[in-house]
Amino acid sequence: MNRLTSLLLATVLSASLPAGLRAADAKDSITPTTAPASDTPVSQEFSMETSYTGKSIMKQGSSSIGGVDNINSHFNYVVSPQLREGVLLRFGVDAERNSFGLPPAAALPNTLQSVNAIIGVDIAPSDQILLRAEAHPGIFSDFESVSGSDFDMPVQLGGTYLWSKDFQIIFGVQIDLKSSIPIIGAPGFRWQFADKWVLSAIPPKPQIQYQFDKSLTLYAGAEVLGGTYRVNNSFGSNHGHITPAENNLNGQIVDLTEIRVGAGFNWKFTPNLSLDISGGYMPYREFDFHEDHISFDHNDTTFHNNLGDGAPYAEVGLSGSF
Repeated sequence: MNRLTSLLLATVLSASLPAGLRAADAKDSITPTTAPASDTPVSQEFSMETSYTGKSIMKQGSSSIGGVDNINSHFNYVVSPQLREGVLLRFGVDAERNSFGLPPAAALPNTLQSVNAIIGVDIAPSDQILLRAEAHPGIFSDFESVSGSDFDMPVQLGGTYLWSKDFQIIFGVQIDLKSSIPIIGAPGFRWQFADKWVLSAIPPKPQIQYQFDKSLTLYAGAEVLGGTYRVNNSFGSNHGHITPAENNLNGQIVDLTEIRVGAGFNWKFTPNLSLDISGGYMPYREFDFHEDHISFDHNDTTFHNNLGDGAPYAEVGLSGSF
């Protein structure tokens, strides 16, 4: 689960959007933009993406530790049985993996990944107000030696106000006590300001979209990837980071953040399936190690690249709804 990608939660549920306007969906959708359907007893949706971000020079403070690249893979599947009119339950699974190419002896994890369940509900209390609540219990770690300390359960709450058929106001919030920011929320909106143009100002994936035809949408914008994970109890010892106290990385929590800007297209090649291809530039990446924020005590060690000292990226994804 993304730290800022999940933390800045408001996003458009792709299965709800008109054909050709589905490029705005993010990896962890929390806010629907149309009421739960009353004519489908059980609906399903899935998405899978993989991307490669090239080598970016990472630093601890001002000291360079060498180039780091990343292969990010993500899978999400949700089934939504209708409980009654206007109410859908949500059950599913979400898995994400970041696999890093590291310089020798770099004090960074080779892998950060998560596997979690999705348990939630969509509710439409009126024709204009739509709500979603989800819990994501699962394992968020480097998967070197999985234990109960790797368990986390971010809770996500989102809502949409349908101002009109062309304009929706959206808000989302996430609660995750292990993150460096335990509670965070962000507003957004989706505005179809012209016949073929949509401004989807929705974190974590704001975009400007052009509907070329009924099956093809072009877009440009930004995206935030990341997550909150726990490294194993020997991580600091294996990398020489055990003293002083603020540099003891054994069993620490780490927040990963990767910011991208780019462009791409979404091709709806069947009524139920869409292909998404994009590419661009990653100007910023950060690994922030800190103590478990259940205690709200922050001693951190930060590895980052400078703004502008980034790398290109490319991503391909497949999504569907049934």
